[in-house]
Amino acid sequence: MKALKYAALIGACALLTACAGRANSVAPVAVSSTEYAGWTCEDTRGELDAARQRENALARRQNNAATADAAGVFLVLLPLGSVFGGDVSGELAQAKGEVNALERAVTANCRSEAEAMGVAG
Repeated sequence: MKALKYAALIGACALLTACAGRANSVAPVAVSSTEYAGWTCEDTRGELDAARQRENALARRQNNAATADAAGVFLVLLPLGSVFGGDVSGELAQAKGEVNALERAVTANCRSEAEAMGVAG
């Protein structure tokens, strides 16, 4: 009987560690902004807007997975959000990194264009 209790405890711990985390707990991966060097200010801003939309959509999916995991573990002892592929923490980390890189690129690219206009005018 003791062995069954220990097995259940170990199984519960394993399931809890497999749960999806909230979107705000996902750290961005490092993405270089040099990929965007030479882009126009307008193109960089457009890509930044698109990247922010992707990040927001992935954050919603990640939060939904975390909520589903919490409910699933409470009701049936399974992290249902993660079991059914709802955990998108890797994609979200990449999207956050891209947004950070694009924000740096917008600063550099738009400043470069403004300086070029100032020199030409």
